[in-house]
Amino acid sequence: MKRMLLLIFVFIVLCLVAVYAFIPAHLTISNIARANTIQKNIADCLRDDNAWRKWWPGHASANVFIYDNCTFKLLQPFTDGAQIQLNNGGDSFATRIFIVPVGKDSSLVEWQTLLPATNNPFLRTSHWLKSTRIKNNVHLVLSSLTNFASKTENMYGFPIVRTTFTDTILAATKFSTTIYPTTDQIYSAIDKLREKINDEGATEKDFPMLNVRQIDSNQFETMIAICVNKLIKNDGNIFVTRMVPMKDRFLTTEVTGGPTAIRNAHVAVKNFMDDHFLSAPAIPFEILVTDRRQEADTSKWRTIIFHPSM
Repeated sequence: MKRMLLLIFVFIVLCLVAVYAFIPAHLTISNIARANTIQKNIADCLRDDNAWRKWWPGHASANVFIYDNCTFKLLQPFTDGAQIQLNNGGDSFATRIFIVPVGKDSSLVEWQTLLPATNNPFLRTSHWLKSTRIKNNVHLVLSSLTNFASKTENMYGFPIVRTTFTDTILAATKFSTTIYPTTDQIYSAIDKLREKINDEGATEKDFPMLNVRQIDSNQFETMIAICVNKLIKNDGNIFVTRMVPMKDRFLTTEVTGGPTAIRNAHVAVKNFMDDHFLSAPAIPFEILVTDRRQEADTSKWRTIIFHPSM
């Protein structure tokens, strides 16, 4: 009997030694993910409860966000992350998100969870056993955050991508109006361009391009251009211009909708440029995919927006 009690005592001592030797008092869980977006966009997703609801993978109750057996509560947002309280099985843990920029369009996001220090071997063991489940849950939540923030349509309202504009020879014309040009005025200029292109034996390579610039309260300047396969002669108000083929220097998005949707797309691209500290070396333009004379329903218009950027 004494021998059995001694063995039990030795076993308990060995277990305690193992707990103190292999489970640190200060246990920190670290989850790291890469996001294809800038630091600001990730921080915007963390700024308040309403922003959280857009990307949260579980469900929310008031200002508490629940995923599996863990609850999360935003305590304090920062420009480079956030402080978050995590609760699991009656225990409360302090967590912190850190966002570190990597290059121009990427960020690393680290989510650290600090398990409270304790000399109690049973609590230390309990925290260690919970750490794997907490790490897995935080990993899934962090993946949802970075995947959401990496999509420009979530952050700006439109899928904005970088591209290269390869068609460099443009047949163009300009005209001025006292109000925003009508569809008939725009397509009248397009018809004249097409007639000139045909007379010169050239070929159109894409849909017509449009830029409308408001000079002042009662003057709008409209430029129409069509990509062609070769140089043509200048003729009165019709002239040839060249586009500089800047690799990956154009930002583009496609819009389905009328003037309001198109304006919103331009604003979205401009906001993207501001957030990425980009400037415009040339004017933006629209590709008129839909023939607007043939489609009266503006909600069906397809337009591709291009903004040059440096």
